[in-house]
Amino acid sequence: MAKIATQTINGKAFEYALLNEFLERLKVLTSVSVVENEPYKTALKCFVSFDEKEQSHYKLVASFAVNFLLDIEPRLANGISDKDILQLEIVADKAGQTGDVRDVLAIRSLQKWEIGISAKNNHRAVKHSRLSNDIDFGQKWLGFPCSIKYFQEIKPVFDNLAKLRTASKATQKWDTLGDYHTSVYVPVLDAFKKELLRLDKENPGIVAEI
Repeated sequence: MAKIATQTINGKAFEYALLNEFLERLKVLTSVSVVENEPYKTALKCFVSFDEKEQSHYKLVASFAVNFLLDIEPRLANGISDKDILQLEIVADKAGQTGDVRDVLAIRSLQKWEIGISAKNNHRAVKHSRLSNDIDFGQKWLGFPCSIKYFQEIKPVFDNLAKLRTASKATQKWDTLGDYHTSVYVPVLDAFKKELLRLDKENPGIVAEI
């Protein structure tokens, strides 16, 4: 594989994880095909360049994204006939040069319908974004505030991280926390997903616009 910037490798690895998670979740529900084009092959090479631990991290984050999209877009899992095949495709980078920020496409040609997902970490809507115990991502991204319940749900996780940081004088590293996917990522991302669903339910279509 030709030399690629680390940030690009990370992004492409996540593109593959996202597409593959769609495939694994949807192949038991509907007819699915994958376009194995050059962008797909490049993304796959980037993904397999990581060790199993890093791959599992990409898969975990991708699974939350896919679960959320399946909840708000029923056509992903439901075709209108046996001939209605959902086509999954990773978009070539040159598409971004024309203003199309989508990285992964899910297309139902028979219904003349498609949905695109931007997996880039420099997308204008999520640039420099992060989750913390006091950042209101709903207000910041969508213009609608997060609920008190959301902050109450994530507070114990971040409080614990703050205690660990203080106790170690800011020297403790992630890999010393044990299964931090389960203790940190899962509860925070689960709360994030539920809050996005609430915001979308109360303000139909607002999430899709980002």
